Amino acid sequence: MPEYNMPDPGEGLTEADIVEWHVKVGDQVKVNDNLLDIETAKSLVELPSPFAGKVTKIYAEAGATVAVGAPIVFIDDGTGPAPEHDGGAPAQGAEPGAQSSSAQSSSAQSSSAQAGPAQPSSNRPGPAQPSAPAPAAQGSAKASRPDADEASAQRDLDGGMTGERLLSLDELPASKPTQQTVRQMLVGYGPADESTPSSTERRRRAHQVSRRGANERALRDEEIPVDTVRRLTARNVVHSRTSKVHTTAWVSTDVSGTMELVANLRKRREFKDLHVTALLVWCKAVCLAMRNNPMLNASWEDGSERIILHHDVNIGIAADTPRGLMVPVIKQAQNRDLLSMADELTRLVNLAKAGTLQPSDYRDGTFTITNVGGLGLDAGTPIINGSESAILAMGAITRQPWVVGRGEDEKIVPRWVTTLSISFDHRLIDGAIASRFLRDLAALVRDPAMAMAY
Repeated sequence: MPEYNMPDPGEGLTEADIVEWHVKVGDQVKVNDNLLDIETAKSLVELPSPFAGKVTKIYAEAGATVAVGAPIVFIDDGTGPAPEHDGGAPAQGAEPGAQSSSAQSSSAQSSSAQAGPAQPSSNRPGPAQPSAPAPAAQGSAKASRPDADEASAQRDLDGGMTGERLLSLDELPASKPTQQTVRQMLVGYGPADESTPSSTERRRRAHQVSRRGANERALRDEEIPVDTVRRLTARNVVHSRTSKVHTTAWVSTDVSGTMELVANLRKRREFKDLHVTALLVWCKAVCLAMRNNPMLNASWEDGSERIILHHDVNIGIAADTPRGLMVPVIKQAQNRDLLSMADELTRLVNLAKAGTLQPSDYRDGTFTITNVGGLGLDAGTPIINGSESAILAMGAITRQPWVVGRGEDEKIVPRWVTTLSISFDHRLIDGAIASRFLRDLAALVRDPAMAMAY
């Protein structure tokens, strides 16, 4: 039956967003005609038609989040009518808005009921009228008011008095007062005058001001829907941060040799129009440094508590794109020369910026490089990506005074300097291992000719 279900985009993803339909009900399509575009956490993917026929039913509109395996379109090829179901079931948890909105509404009502100004009950007495402070006089006043005991009891239940004011030292008895005397004085006292607001009134006014300010802030605030990329990025970084033992080390080094190499490569015809920056040299240097430090290219397997040492060095490049954070992967980087590395790096960077990476472009990474220097930062403490065990942050490359030479030949000269920082999973990578890797890497980018020794 020609019913097309949401395909599995790979990488363990369980849902995808429908971005745009290129067909409508009634259209005739051929095999491999583009039906729609879907968006996953990693890429924008075109879905071609696996059938030829007439589009008779579209189950999910643009903007819907659909679970993998759920029907999205029916194409009539003459073998039978469309099935009687809604299809296109939204992914589980894909539309938390309805539930959270209801919960927020309920919570808001509850909060409003609890936080709203307390209304005085019908049997709660108003502020006590001023009276003479003498205990005897207050005793007479109390006796002349039959509801005094009831009012006092009500104040006890309320945990306080509806009218409050400070007592001066002159109003206190000269001798040490008994507990009963103090109680009689406090119960009988009210506000100094009718114009002084009670504590209840002050609380009510303060609460009104607080609520008014909250309402004004709410009107200025903006609610941003969480898209697929942001939702899954959040999920992945939380899992990484809570499941791995993140530790960071860094080193500052002179990279003038790297900058000279980059300038020379850009002049060569075969590198024309390719992405030739310090990142290219970094990728090659990482592969070389891993020869002596292979644990940086390993993974911790949670289920069996095994360490998997990967043969291929698949370097992920963290890219800031209009769609969010993307990490395309240079496969088998250890087998590539600089020209092959530059060609693949250019291809992936262009696809990432266009938002057209395919699932195969971001799978199987074993190590990631992120360039925080592109944003002008000196260093960073990045979060390890996916199942990997380490991530390298490239800092800004700037001209700085640097000591060169030794002994009598020492002098301070301007050099290109950067800071390299590496976050690693301490469960399988000890500090000494990470430090040796960083030392070897710094030596390679300081003097790329060192690559001849590897």
